[in-house]
Amino acid sequence: MKDPVGTAELDAAWRVHQDRIRSAGERISGDGFPTDPRLRAEGYRYVKRLEALARQIYIEFPSTTHPMLFRYGDDTTPFGATNIDNNYYRAMLDPTGTYRLSADVTGVKEILFSVQDGEFVFGRVDVLAEAGLGDLEISDGHLELVLGGPERPSNWLPLGPDAAYLNVREFVSDWEHDALAEFHLERLDTDTPVENLTPAALVTAFDQAATWVEASVETWQQYAAMLRQFTPVNELAAPRPAEGGAQNMLHGGTQWDLEAHQALVAEFDRPEATYWSIQTYVIDWMQPLDFVNRVTGLNDGQLRVDDDGKVRIVLAHTDPGVPNWLDTSGLRQGLLTYRYVKPTVAPAPTTVLVDVASVRHHLPDSTPVVTAEDRAAQVAARRRGIARRFRR
Repeated sequence: MKDPVGTAELDAAWRVHQDRIRSAGERISGDGFPTDPRLRAEGYRYVKRLEALARQIYIEFPSTTHPMLFRYGDDTTPFGATNIDNNYYRAMLDPTGTYRLSADVTGVKEILFSVQDGEFVFGRVDVLAEAGLGDLEISDGHLELVLGGPERPSNWLPLGPDAAYLNVREFVSDWEHDALAEFHLERLDTDTPVENLTPAALVTAFDQAATWVEASVETWQQYAAMLRQFTPVNELAAPRPAEGGAQNMLHGGTQWDLEAHQALVAEFDRPEATYWSIQTYVIDWMQPLDFVNRVTGLNDGQLRVDDDGKVRIVLAHTDPGVPNWLDTSGLRQGLLTYRYVKPTVAPAPTTVLVDVASVRHHLPDSTPVVTAEDRAAQVAARRRGIARRFRR
C-alpha cells in the first residue's frame, strides 16, 4: 500500500518540527525564566537535552511490537530532577500485549521496575504497577519478569488499559564497582515482522517529539515556580512520596540560598533503606549539577557516617576540607534533595546555616581532613565511574 504522505508533506513536517524546537528554546528568554547568563546557558543546554531525549522516545524507540530498552536520564539527558545514581531505562508498551524481561542481576544493588501510564508533562503521573528485586524470584542471578497477559503467581506485573511504558531504575552506589544488570525485553504474544520506516510514521513522530519538548519546557518551569513558592529555604523538609515517582521511595528537599561565606550543614540519623542519597539541582531547569566533574551528590556508598551513627552534609561554594562536602558549583541558589528507597527508618534531616570558616565547629572532632589531593582523587573516581556506567 502506498504511503499517504509524500515528499512534499514530509519536507513540510520537518520544517515545522525544527521551527517548533527553535521556538521552545526561545521561550526560555521570556517571562518567568531566569535572566542570569549562567542560568540562561544552562537553560539552552537543557532544551537541547530535551530534544535529544524526545528523539529517543518518539523517533528511535517508539515500537511496542519490537520494544527496546533505551537509556535516558544519564549525564547527557537528565530531566525532572533525575537521580544521578540511577541507570534509567525505558521501553514502550502495548497495554494489550504480553512481554518478558530477562536480566542477569547478579550482585546488583537494587532495581525498581515500574509500569507508567504516560508522560508527566502531559499530566500522566500514575505508577500502575511496581516491583523491586526483593519482590521477585531470582535463580542463580537470572531474573525473568512477565508484563501483561494472564495473571501469574510470581514475577508478573499487570498492564492496565492505560499502560504506556516500562520504567527501569537501576541503583548504583559504588560507580566503579557495583554490578550492572544486562536486560533483554521481548514481546510474547505476536510475531509481527519489523516494519520499515514510513513517511507517515515519521511525520507523526516529528509532531510528538516537538509537542513533548514544548510541554516539558512549560511544565518544568511551572514546577520550578511551585518549588520556589512552597519549598522551605535552607531547611530540609520531612520525607514524603513524590508525585509521579516510584511507590517505594520517599523524598525531601530544600532551596539553598547561600552567600559566598556561608555553608549549610545538614544532619540526620543513618537511614535504613536499600538505597539513600542527597543531591543538588539547578532549580530553574530541574537539572542535576555537574556530577561528573564535581561532587554535587553523594549516596549511601559514598557518604561518611560519623561514629555516633549520624550523617552530616556540608553544602558550600568553597571546599571546607571535610568528607561529605557538596559543591554548589557557584550557584547562590539551588535545590537540595534526598531520597530513601524502601525505607524502614526514614529520618527527617535538620539543617543549620553557618559561616564556612566555622564548619568544623558543627562536626565531630573525629571528622577527617580532606586535602586538595584527596578531593581530586574523589573527582577522578567519579569520572571513571561515569565512564563505566554509561560506557563513555
